[in-house]
Amino acid sequence: MYRKIVIGIYLILLVSQYGYAEEGVSLKRPDGSAITFYLDKKGGRHLLVLMQGSDCNSVAHSKVINDRFATALDDADVLTVEKYGLTRSVSWNGLGDSSECPASYYEHDSPQQRADDYLRVMSWLDDQFHYDHITLLGGSEGALVAAMVASRSDAVSAVISLNGGGRFFVDDVLHSMEIELPPAAFEEAKQGFLAFAASVEAAENMDLAMSGHGFRWWKSMLAADQTELLLSIRAPLLIIQSELDKSVSPKLAYDQARMLMQNRNNVEFLTVKGVDHKFHDPSGKDRTSAIVSSVKEWLGNNQITSEIR
Repeated sequence: MYRKIVIGIYLILLVSQYGYAEEGVSLKRPDGSAITFYLDKKGGRHLLVLMQGSDCNSVAHSKVINDRFATALDDADVLTVEKYGLTRSVSWNGLGDSSECPASYYEHDSPQQRADDYLRVMSWLDDQFHYDHITLLGGSEGALVAAMVASRSDAVSAVISLNGGGRFFVDDVLHSMEIELPPAAFEEAKQGFLAFAASVEAAENMDLAMSGHGFRWWKSMLAADQTELLLSIRAPLLIIQSELDKSVSPKLAYDQARMLMQNRNNVEFLTVKGVDHKFHDPSGKDRTSAIVSSVKEWLGNNQITSEIR
């Protein structure tokens, strides 16, 4: 009891020093803008870091992240970080991007920017609480961000990648396009997208807003080599891929995982049958709880558990 009271007093002082309001605790980026993050502090030795996908929504309102995946490690402190320009004041849209998505998000948000923010926050928190373990869990774009963070941090104990697709983003986009479009339309769209991707890769900057993202996001996504990032990670890695995923390629995810397992002895790959990119079955029922159970089992098998001090 005494220890809990001391922790509680310390946290009050902590958030008072660094500014806690509706937005959560905030640190500063090099450009002076605020990194808003949320820490569900349980007093444990383990930090579970959750990373959302590519939508423009405040992570504070995601029930899948905060109510389900947050339970993957009992008693672990849970960290989530808002994307550039977002706070909990941005209204939630469960079907896509929020209608209140700010201009600063389109200008600055990218996987690389997100990775920089996570590393800054994780380092600051680790200095305060001295965690024994830090586990990263990311889905879709968040899986790539998790790989970026883990490739740059020796403090990471484990990485869970959910529906992150294959090596290069361009191939996953083409996979999605081929599923959604008739053959003739796909061939034309494919050439148009490849030309677009080439122009982004060659440019230093451009005025761009496409599919809910700006130039920096597209530049970062197209430049990322996810396989190279995952190969550079020393921590145990769990890759989970939905069989019915239309947003990324299950085959490319499998090919990547097979190559990783040939080169590393601490990688496990799970295919989840009968669910899509959001872990919904064909009837629309959410099967996320089964994914969380698989994550818990893997963490237990790898002796990556949470402890109370």
